[in-house]
Amino acid sequence: MTPKERARIAFARQAPDRVPLDYLANPGIDRRLKEHYHLAPGDDEGLRQALGIDFRRIDAPYVGPKLHPEVPDRQVDIWGIHRRWIEHESGGYWDFCDFPLREATLEEVEAWPLPSPDHFDYRAVEEQCRRYAQYCCVAGSPGLADIINS
Repeated sequence: MTPKERARIAFARQAPDRVPLDYLANPGIDRRLKEHYHLAPGDDEGLRQALGIDFRRIDAPYVGPKLHPEVPDRQVDIWGIHRRWIEHESGGYWDFCDFPLREATLEEVEAWPLPSPDHFDYRAVEEQCRRYAQYCCVAGSPGLADIINS
């Protein structure tokens, strides 16, 4: 059964040959798995193949202007979400912090810079779908607070 067939059958509430698998891990776990499988640090696809992952994430990369200023010791994404590095014995992860709109007025919320749909490279999605044709392609991520609307 191909990964795409496996996912389709499971979504249809029938029994596939096995449960479809997805993968998302913090950087420390990801690094150790790649070391275990003797993969290069950036070989995400090699790890997914080694683990038998059925899903592939696709997205249209943002190619527009920088919308939010950088903040020291933080990641700031195109939505203005702040994340800080949380260190732990397994490595660490980026977690939400600062919450820049927590005390915002209506005017500040209305003026908050948001990316334009015109500033994404949608051609990349077509190429990704072609590259991952045998997999179940999904868009969205649990890493954003608003999965449905993003």
